[in-house]
Amino acid sequence: MTPRNFEHATHGPKVAAVAAEMGQPLIPWQRYVADVGLEVDSFGQFVYSIVVVTVPRQAGKTTLDLSGSIQNCLMGPRRRTWYTAQSGQHATEKFLEMAELWEASAIRQLAPNVRRSNGSAALQFVNGSKFRPFAPVEGALDGKQSDRTSLDEFWYWSSAQYAVLRASFAATQTTRRLVTGQRPQTWIWSTEGTVESTALNEMLAELRSGDHDPSIAFFDFGIDEDDDPFDLDRVYERHPGAGFLFTREDMDGFKAQFQDSPGEFARAYGNRRTGATERVIPLQPWKDAAWNDETPPAPGRVCFAAAVGVDGVDTTITATQLHGPGTLSAVVKGGWMESTYGALDKLREMRAKYPDAGFIIDPYGPSAALHDEAERDGFELIPLTPSDAVAATQATVAGIKNPAGPTWRYRPHPKLNDAAELATKRFAGDGTWLFGRRASVGSISAIESANLGSYGIHHLPAVRAFQLG
Repeated sequence: MTPRNFEHATHGPKVAAVAAEMGQPLIPWQRYVADVGLEVDSFGQFVYSIVVVTVPRQAGKTTLDLSGSIQNCLMGPRRRTWYTAQSGQHATEKFLEMAELWEASAIRQLAPNVRRSNGSAALQFVNGSKFRPFAPVEGALDGKQSDRTSLDEFWYWSSAQYAVLRASFAATQTTRRLVTGQRPQTWIWSTEGTVESTALNEMLAELRSGDHDPSIAFFDFGIDEDDDPFDLDRVYERHPGAGFLFTREDMDGFKAQFQDSPGEFARAYGNRRTGATERVIPLQPWKDAAWNDETPPAPGRVCFAAAVGVDGVDTTITATQLHGPGTLSAVVKGGWMESTYGALDKLREMRAKYPDAGFIIDPYGPSAALHDEAERDGFELIPLTPSDAVAATQATVAGIKNPAGPTWRYRPHPKLNDAAELATKRFAGDGTWLFGRRASVGSISAIESANLGSYGIHHLPAVRAFQLG
């Protein structure tokens, strides 16, 4: 972590005072980050323009961020501080939690007006300053001013998303230094992510190298690379909130919540990017579902499906046919490609070769752009709703795990094997789930594509017949 420079004064004690008045006194790691991150030079300017903090869950980052944002609002009249997370909804929900904490504080009269309306939620201070949430979308802060911008749950974001957002809020900070006499700051908060957390991963690679912009302060809490992420004594020992915010017994409870996802536990509480140590598709049933017979399936219609990995890292096109009591999917020759370039050309090739085939692409998420492009090219895509995607996933996994023998089969392919190993769950409510792209440590486009194809083969459009006039 960035060391404390004791030649610099700091606003850290003021943040600690705010936290104490809210009944949430800072614990050691929080106080250290506040003291270093809010150091000022001989002119009273913040030394650091960006502060990056990676920390496990249950460490108290919300308290520290709220206290720091409030302290910034109290530095002068009409200051503006902002908060966002992985989505506008999450940002508003977390902000309202912060507002409740503030309203229970001993100094709530400094910001007695708390607005909760969606789109205008704010803590409004008597000096004219405001602390507000915003959605992490292009143009969200256009025309606004910002003295402090907090970006939470940064691991959800891709490099492209961060670039768009940075362009939006960076402009809000340009003139503030001259207006207020103080350097604006950006605070970035996160646990470790997956290999698809491209914005965070690129940032951490530079920061952990030690060769980075000196205007960035960096704090990185968690277990070491060679630590066993399931050694709970070690995870507890390395957790900055341990002994202050929870006990060793509580750690057992945290682990129990991730009984089916030990890899996610390592990420959330060890703050370590890990491979998938659990499989939502068990290894032996997956192996049993492989179809190694070179005999082609009986003639019949085919459904082609395309899926794009997060941030467009790759695209997979599969072909699925009905086979016996179930389905048989295969990655088409040349059907896996880096990025999305060439995907539409491959789909056109399949359309020309198989005019009676069906085509399906997820209209949401990373595949949305390809879906739109294919529709504009004249493809009559099989409709797919979010609930359809849930149903497809449940049917696929049930077909693989069928005790009487798999009814969902696949032609072996390295990308399918990789995706089946890496795929994790994203719960959609009431116990149902889909394959989770961001929680999976690597692209799972191959299994997503095969899953879509297995749904599409049962929902093929009717074949149009020629009519003689």
